[in-house]
Amino acid sequence: MRKLLSFILILTLSLGLVYAHAEQDSFLISDWNLFYALGDNAIMEQTIFIYEDNTFEVMVENESKKGTWTFDGETLVLTADGEEISLKWNEEVHQFSGDYNGMTLTMYMPIEPEEGSEPDSGTPEIPETGALAGGWSVAEDLTTITDEINNMFWQAMDSYQTGTITIAYTPVAVLGTQVVAGTNYAVLCRASEINKGTTWVIVYLYQDLEGSVSVLSITDLALGV
Repeated sequence: MRKLLSFILILTLSLGLVYAHAEQDSFLISDWNLFYALGDNAIMEQTIFIYEDNTFEVMVENESKKGTWTFDGETLVLTADGEEISLKWNEEVHQFSGDYNGMTLTMYMPIEPEEGSEPDSGTPEIPETGALAGGWSVAEDLTTITDEINNMFWQAMDSYQTGTITIAYTPVAVLGTQVVAGTNYAVLCRASEINKGTTWVIVYLYQDLEGSVSVLSITDLALGV
């Protein structure tokens, strides 16, 4: 009888811990904004979908990237492609924050606008020099791809395109630049895909203060009505 009571007690405690853990994680199951900044300057923002089965999904360059997550009540750990990102929970501001590759990451839930009010994304306040506040300068000569821009473009694409390459990008013009902690570039490109013809895209590049270049995103350019 004593053994039976002990078993029931252990089972009750175990179920209680499982329930408490599920309650602890329940607020996570939603769509969040993941915001990247370098110093006081915005780099990019993307939506991250947190699912009940301890997986998450983000859209990167129009591709779905998936991974797994764990949360111990204080730290959210996102794991994908062998890399981990740890974000600390701040109850006061109801958001997560952490560091990744020299950038500061903030994960927060979009604010639902009240009826009749203007939508508010809930984006953290960024100084006027930040990417989300504007600051893009239109290129003086939209028809020129200099050797410097061309070399920078292919340096970034060589790192971005791995494996079998199915889309050939041809830089046509620099549409604009933006000074952050480094420089962002918006490059108009032709994108030729096997058996699908040619479309137009804008490739966003980021060059850091050390001269290294990476692809931030590639956005389809819709033409016509």
